[in-house]
Amino acid sequence: MPKQEFIWLDYTAPVFVFVLFFIIIFILCITLINYCYITNKDDLTVFEKLGKRFNIRLGPHTWDNIRRGGYVSTYVYEQEAKLMPMSMKKRNSLASVNYEWHTLIKKQQKALSSA
Repeated sequence: MPKQEFIWLDYTAPVFVFVLFFIIIFILCITLINYCYITNKDDLTVFEKLGKRFNIRLGPHTWDNIRRGGYVSTYVYEQEAKLMPMSMKKRNSLASVNYEWHTLIKKQQKALSSA
């Protein structure tokens, strides 16, 4: 069996297939997934954040939502709440309200039990 001889096009075929595959995936992500499966109540997608930089709308959200930064998901909100502890002033005010509430309840219970 003779030895095969390759031309330059034979060596570039895997590169072309690789590029074509990612172009198809990119088009599917922008059209099918981004416009059909993402609702207005979802977080901003990476494509929308990228489009914001170049002033192109690449998703279902309105320009106002994109410029504002989108809706904050509940998970992100809870994580930020865990990372930011209450200030001392707020903690003291909550403690004093809690203390006053308990003393008021105890006074009412004593008044009811003595009557």
